[in-house]
Amino acid sequence: MKKDVMLVTGAGQISMAIARRVGFGKKIILGDKKKENAETIAKIMNDAGFDVIPTEMDLSSRESILALIAEGKKYGEIKMLVNGAGVSPSQAPIEAILKVDLYGTAVLLEEVGKVIAEGGARLNDIAPGIIVTPLAIDEFNGPRGDFYKNMFAKCPAGRPGTADEVANVAELLMGPAGAFITGSTILIDGGATASYYYGPLKPEQ
Repeated sequence: MKKDVMLVTGAGQISMAIARRVGFGKKIILGDKKKENAETIAKIMNDAGFDVIPTEMDLSSRESILALIAEGKKYGEIKMLVNGAGVSPSQAPIEAILKVDLYGTAVLLEEVGKVIAEGGARLNDIAPGIIVTPLAIDEFNGPRGDFYKNMFAKCPAGRPGTADEVANVAELLMGPAGAFITGSTILIDGGATASYYYGPLKPEQ
């Protein structure tokens, strides 16, 4: 039986939260550079009633991106893309960050743009602040840890965010209520950016 297909890259907490929020009834193709990570998240979701296929996928490789798309097309029309893959400064050198976060993301959008079904989820960007994930914990424990801890301590929210709060925004953007929102970046950071420019996080001159 054919289903609408959701492509998800990056088997992390934010990807899973978004996929759980809007992926019900869909075939979810979940790609991660470490297949065991994708398998772990897929098991959690499948045990909760979702339909997830874990695959190995390297966002820095066009061939790997095309293989993910080809896997999705086996099951139906590709209606949604969630790109949650990426690396941070505490996890990788600058060359890898550029190859994955910049080049890989551009290639993914280019290739999925060629095949996504009419009426599929539109092109928007969620810009999270500090969200508690394994990646964020790496940053907390890395050389910039004090900077990050100070940021969420002094921002208006006074805390880091959760993956489910990011999924709240994704649910709006990817559902019918967000049909007139496209080409936008939605900042969800507990007020940290505003505080950096105008509030207690503003750097001293």
